[in-house]
Amino acid sequence: MLTEKAGSPEFAQNSSPALVLPLLLIVVCSFTLGACSHILPNSVASSQAESAISIQATLPAASMGKAYSAVLSVSGGTAPYSFAVDQGALPSGLALNRQTGNISGDPNRAGTFQFTILVTGSGGSSKPSGGPVPLSDSPTLSDSGTRAFTMVVGPCTTCADVQISPADAIVGAGGKVQFAATVANSSNSAVTWSANAGTISSSGLFVAPANTTAQTIQILATSVSQPAAKATATVTLTSSSPSVPRITTLSVPAASSGVPYTTSLIVSAGDAPYHWSLVSGSLPSGLKLNSATGVISGSSTQVGTSTFTVSVNDASSHTAQQILTLPVLSSSQCGQPYCSRTDFAVVQVPPAVPNVGNLTGANRVVTDPDFGSRIARVTDWNTDPELPASSRFFVSASSGGTNENLFNTDSTLLVLSSTGAAVYPFTFDPSSMHAARMYVSSYPASGGLRLPGGVAWSRVNPNLLYSFSGTAVESYDFTDRTNAPSPQAVFDFTSLAHCLPSGFQMTWSAKAGVSAGDTVFGMAFSSTGGQGTGTYAVAYKVGSGCSMLNTQTGKVTGDWGVDGTISIPDRWTIHSAKMSEDGNWMIVSSTNCTSSSCAIGPYFWQLGTSNVTACQAGEACGGHPTEGYSHWINNNNSPIGNEDIRSLSDISAFRSLTSILPPDLAAPLDQHPSWNNADPADSVPFLTTTWSPSRFFPAPWYNEILGVATDGSGKVWRFAHSFITSKSQIFSTLYGIGSVSQDGRYFLLSSDWMGTLGSQSGATTCTIGQDCRGDVFVVELK
Repeated sequence: MLTEKAGSPEFAQNSSPALVLPLLLIVVCSFTLGACSHILPNSVASSQAESAISIQATLPAASMGKAYSAVLSVSGGTAPYSFAVDQGALPSGLALNRQTGNISGDPNRAGTFQFTILVTGSGGSSKPSGGPVPLSDSPTLSDSGTRAFTMVVGPCTTCADVQISPADAIVGAGGKVQFAATVANSSNSAVTWSANAGTISSSGLFVAPANTTAQTIQILATSVSQPAAKATATVTLTSSSPSVPRITTLSVPAASSGVPYTTSLIVSAGDAPYHWSLVSGSLPSGLKLNSATGVISGSSTQVGTSTFTVSVNDASSHTAQQILTLPVLSSSQCGQPYCSRTDFAVVQVPPAVPNVGNLTGANRVVTDPDFGSRIARVTDWNTDPELPASSRFFVSASSGGTNENLFNTDSTLLVLSSTGAAVYPFTFDPSSMHAARMYVSSYPASGGLRLPGGVAWSRVNPNLLYSFSGTAVESYDFTDRTNAPSPQAVFDFTSLAHCLPSGFQMTWSAKAGVSAGDTVFGMAFSSTGGQGTGTYAVAYKVGSGCSMLNTQTGKVTGDWGVDGTISIPDRWTIHSAKMSEDGNWMIVSSTNCTSSSCAIGPYFWQLGTSNVTACQAGEACGGHPTEGYSHWINNNNSPIGNEDIRSLSDISAFRSLTSILPPDLAAPLDQHPSWNNADPADSVPFLTTTWSPSRFFPAPWYNEILGVATDGSGKVWRFAHSFITSKSQIFSTLYGIGSVSQDGRYFLLSSDWMGTLGSQSGATTCTIGQDCRGDVFVVELK
């Protein structure tokens, strides 16, 4: 099994004193039921008993579709105060915080509600709520006050509106239709699908019944955030073979210059699988059409309007065509390559985090209220029903590392892990940000396909996934989305004389990765124990064979390059190994020094040669690293928040990337960078998540998802809160470990969502730091 030991975060030596900040009340949008409430100023007279405490006379208005939050203003008496509903009841869906006086929640029932609030100061005794209020001169309540309120919950005017495309379809027995749903008036675009005959997947793929009886089938899409909002579509099942396909996409959204773009073309009827093509005209430069999925994606700098004709062929050679127009608008005001905020404002995690559900909530899409980024929840309690209850939590990667290649080349497929190291492939729709486990029909008990060991996506083929298991590399081809693939052999590191030694018995292995062009594959091995005992770092180059470094003897052997002894005297055991995207360097981290002395590390081995260099004291190689095409980045925390970059061919020469730092950055602040590009210039930004145990932050960047420029500009983009409690018992969730997609458009993140995802036991509540679940989320980078 592939593992990577969870290391401790690096901190600066000096920590700042605690900083006490006032509570910032932030009202966020949350969509729930199909009725709107408006909390209006009192329509009847309010009563205020004579007392030492005075309470505000009215409450602000509220409406369904936005979370309500109002703090009662109190004067007089002796603080701290306690608050209680003394008579009547708050509107359904609202609650009163007894310590702060905050009335908050989502009203979910229309009507008129009357209630009385009792406030008791610390100078008087409290009384149980629900009984009569004594006169103000009562000796037991001399430090108290009451106020009567009337709230009216009115009808909804901005409820979610669900629409399905196509609205009707005609198919034959066993035919397929891909449906898409849009949700208006809601920040959560997720829907659940159902059909009264046939089957429909979580992504909207309908499969008609196999019988030949003509009938009409109803398709239902229900808003996840507002279950009262629904839409239906009709499928007419004919007794003949599947009808010819029909393109139901009549228009596509505009793109912005230089901004990542994606949209999906929808086909109705016909016989899957489909093949898409352009038959006339052309897409804007930088955009491409995926022939298998019908997804148009990319990034174009060509401002103007392009007209083109798309064609779709089904498995029965039937064809449909559609003329489309795609405008590309100027976005010169955007700070390329991203448009996210770059300011230094302090942004605390909102008191009411966006609602992604509790134990369940997969495919809920919310918007970060402070940064505007869409965030989709991928997993929940039901992602793998075969897992024991205590293990139903998921992470971006079981290794705990940020350098995992978890998205395919066009971000339409992804993989993630359970904490038991099982790997789960998912489809991913860049437009809706919905994900679904693959091959559910083949593996219905477990909800889809599971793979063992560590994996990495191909860097050239969007359907190819590589698995590093034992001493072998295998591949899975996901071109056929209906029938689960079988593993195909790529290479076994024991198959050639100059790879692993004869008779090698593996006890531990770890993948180093796959290079650009899928030309070099790297791994590390041990035959004597687990992680920390390995001494073999090996790379296989397609068509050339192996090159291997034995870190115990210092010997380099192989089928290509040189045989010899490394030039440094250091000998060590291996903790982990990573490979540069150009396939020329392996970065080998050590566990134990087995020679008289060793450098501080890590070690940089130029594959196929005996050239090994290591970081020395004073070369600022501390902190968590990530590798690019031919460069290496690490956060040495000198100063706090800074990142350094250096060429792998000259690790002693480095420069700071984040020299423009916000004021008041202070320890503890940890970072875990992720760079997953195959850009020869290493010019694209890398991503990083930050970690601090504080709930309130003295500066920006704390517990956020950041993008960092590598061009020397010092620019840092702020995409979203990570919504981590910083106290999770799960390493990846504790630090918000994540990985950026190959195209730089998405970030896969582990988070416990401020302890709102339920307990590992299956309970809806949990104790932070002990048993709160973690799940995987996708953040859209814009």
